[in-house]
Amino acid sequence: MRQDDGIDPMTQMKLHKLLYYAQGVSLAVNGGPLFEDDLLAWEHGPVVRAIYDEYKGTRTIDDELTNEQVNDFDAISEDTTAEGVLEAVYDRYSEYSASQLRNMTHHEAPWKETEHNNVISKEKIKKFFKENIVE
Repeated sequence: MRQDDGIDPMTQMKLHKLLYYAQGVSLAVNGGPLFEDDLLAWEHGPVVRAIYDEYKGTRTIDDELTNEQVNDFDAISEDTTAEGVLEAVYDRYSEYSASQLRNMTHHEAPWKETEHNNVISKEKIKKFFKENIVE
């Protein structure tokens, strides 16, 4: 995972929020999801359950990559559309801390309008991002 100097370390919370923004951009710009997992409206903002389960109990994500993760990275690198979305979102949002990203998502309709612990619909995310985030 890319880590730039001067940017807060990648935490589980920050990763969830970056994935939310990446999913939203992909839905709004490309018309389809970047990934199939649902985003859940948890107390601290949107969460991808599989990522939560993978990193449960850890704060900073700085582990060495597994072979499976390297293969996933290679697959994403070959998908120029996905890579473009991820780079754009990282460039735009990585400077924010996890708590800043949390606060941002708490002011956005997809999370605000979804009952806690429920799935945030992809349609709701797409509509919000088309109207408010992407140009």
